[in-house]
Amino acid sequence: MRVTAIVVAWNAAEDLPGCLAALQAQDHPDLEVVVVDNASHDTTPEVIRSAVEVGGAGGGADLDGVVEHPVRAVWNTTNRGFCGGVNDALATIADDVGAVLLVNPDAVAAPDLLRRLVQVLSARPAIGTVQPRVLRRVGPGAPVTIDSTGHVLTSARLVSNRGEGEPDDGRYPAGEVFGASGALVLHRRAMLDDVAWRNGSHPDGTPRLEYLTEDLFAYFDDVELDWRARLHGWRAWYEPTAVGVHERGGAGPRRTTRVQALNHTNRLLVLITCDDVRSLSRSAPAVVVTSLLKTLELALTVPSALPEAFGRLRLVPAAWRRRRALAARDRTVAFGEVTARWVEPFRWRPWIAAWWLRTRGGA
Repeated sequence: MRVTAIVVAWNAAEDLPGCLAALQAQDHPDLEVVVVDNASHDTTPEVIRSAVEVGGAGGGADLDGVVEHPVRAVWNTTNRGFCGGVNDALATIADDVGAVLLVNPDAVAAPDLLRRLVQVLSARPAIGTVQPRVLRRVGPGAPVTIDSTGHVLTSARLVSNRGEGEPDDGRYPAGEVFGASGALVLHRRAMLDDVAWRNGSHPDGTPRLEYLTEDLFAYFDDVELDWRARLHGWRAWYEPTAVGVHERGGAGPRRTTRVQALNHTNRLLVLITCDDVRSLSRSAPAVVVTSLLKTLELALTVPSALPEAFGRLRLVPAAWRRRRALAARDRTVAFGEVTARWVEPFRWRPWIAAWWLRTRGGA
C-alpha cells in the first residue's frame, strides 16, 4: 500500500528534525513525506529545504538496506492552520496513494509503526482509521506514560484521550475505538474521500474536497473527522504494537490566546455538525455545566481569549449548513446510532479536580 505522510509545520524548527528522521527510518517501503510550512517565521523553512534535498537525492533508493523516502514541501504564504495545511497537502498527492499518515512535528514514530498500521488496514477493509499506541515523556528521567490509545466520547460531550497520563503497562488491548488522535494516525484514503465535504468544483469539473473542516483551523478537527467517519459506517481501530511518542506542545505554547479560543468554540461547532439531537438534549445539563465552567476557567486564566472565542460564534451558521449537508448525504449510520454506540458516562470527580488545578494555575 502506497502511503503519504503529512507533517504540518508552523515555527516547529526545534521538533521537526526528529520527526522527519523518524519518518525516514520507517521500514514500510512505499512512503512519501509531504511537509507543509504554514508561513513559519523561525528556521522551519531551512529545516524543510534540507529534508527535501536529502529526500529528493536519495528518495526511493535502497542504500545499504535503508530505504530513503522522498520528501517534498508545500509552501503556504499564510498560516492555514492544521486543517488547511492537511487539505493543501492532500490536494497534491497521487491517485494511487492508499493511506495517509498524519504526524505532528512533535511526534516521533517507531521504525515499524507505519508497517504495523498498514497491516491493519490491509487485513480489515471496514477500518478507515488506525490509532497507534502514542506515549508521552514529561521530562528527562520521567516515566513514560500513555498519551493516547484513542478518543473517548463522553455524555458531557467532552472528548478525552483514552489512558492519558496512565502507565504504559499494556492495559489497553487492540480493538475498536470511537476515534483517534490527530497527532499521529493513519487514515485510509478511501475513507477520507468518502467523508470529505464537497465545496464546489475545480476548473476541470472534479469536486473540491475539504477533508478537515477549515473553520476549525486546529483542535477538535480530529474529533469531527472521527464522528463523520462513524456516521458513514467506517470504523476506527487501536493497534498497540505500533508505537510513537508525542511530546505535546511542540507546535507552540498550548495556553496562548488563539489556542484557548479555538478549544473553547470548536467543541460547540463539532456538536452542532455531528451530534444527535435527542441524545444531546438528554445530556444537556452536563453539557451546559461543563461549558459554563470552561468559560469561567477561560475568563480566569486566559481572559484575552474571550473576545476571540465569542467572535468565533459567527461560525455557528456554517456548522448548521454542514450538518444539513451531512444529514442529506447517503450514509449508512443514523446520528443516534453513533451516540448510542460510543457515548460513555462522564466522570465528574476527576474532571472537576483537573479543572480546579487549571483554574488555580496548577496545570
